[in-house]
Amino acid sequence: MNELLNRTSLLIKDFKLDQLNDSGQNFLVDEEIIKKEIGAAELSKDDIVLDIGAGFGYELAEIIKTCAAIGVEKDVKIFSYLINKYELNPNVKLVNGDILKLVLPKFTKLITNPPYNIVDNILNKLIRYDFLSGVMILPNTISQKLLSGTASNKFSMIQKIFFDFSDVMVVPKEAFYPIPRVTSRMLLIKKKPADFMQSVMLKDEMTVKNAILRTHQELSNKTKRESRGLFSGVDNSSLTFKDKEIKKLNFEELKTLLDFLRENYTN
Repeated sequence: MNELLNRTSLLIKDFKLDQLNDSGQNFLVDEEIIKKEIGAAELSKDDIVLDIGAGFGYELAEIIKTCAAIGVEKDVKIFSYLINKYELNPNVKLVNGDILKLVLPKFTKLITNPPYNIVDNILNKLIRYDFLSGVMILPNTISQKLLSGTASNKFSMIQKIFFDFSDVMVVPKEAFYPIPRVTSRMLLIKKKPADFMQSVMLKDEMTVKNAILRTHQELSNKTKRESRGLFSGVDNSSLTFKDKEIKKLNFEELKTLLDFLRENYTN
């Protein structure tokens, strides 16, 4: 008998949580997979672990056996359950809100089974935070793109600038309740050291040229004139889109920009 499955089923009924699959919310109810997820994160007592979409706190319960945890949960009903369960525990900080709208507190590692309908937005948010590593359970389609040696779209290309991804295991549909429509994989995610390309990409609301110049000034301690001199002193003819905002670049333009940065601004 699966205790977590039975408990989750009852809680969903008690809280009248309808249309969970439509919101991409599926609770991991396999205790063995939860333990493997925690083990893959290689936690130490000094870690602070972020759990996005904390649900009913099954991962939190395992994390706090080793270190502190931050649980983020959007659903008010589920959050009230977490408050009742963990409010007196000094190792748990609970945050009620939309992960995409929150300024996240400091954390060192990540363990999460995020809602599948916002996985790409969550990963795009995480590139702006400084942390060591994490374990995520993601849809297989997204996992394959992230694990592939070559980027197939803008999303995977940007993610590979900031993170290294490695495969941990396949997670069967039956490990979740409600059972999702798609298969899943557990991935290990490691943050790459900050570099020139990352700094340029984080200035995605700037034009390509301005983002490069600003980054060169910041990281090389150069004046605006010196940065403009370097930019004009190299062959930038491939950057026909240099006056276009980075966030508006298409796949081929982004690839061209990264090649230009590797050739001229990185060692």
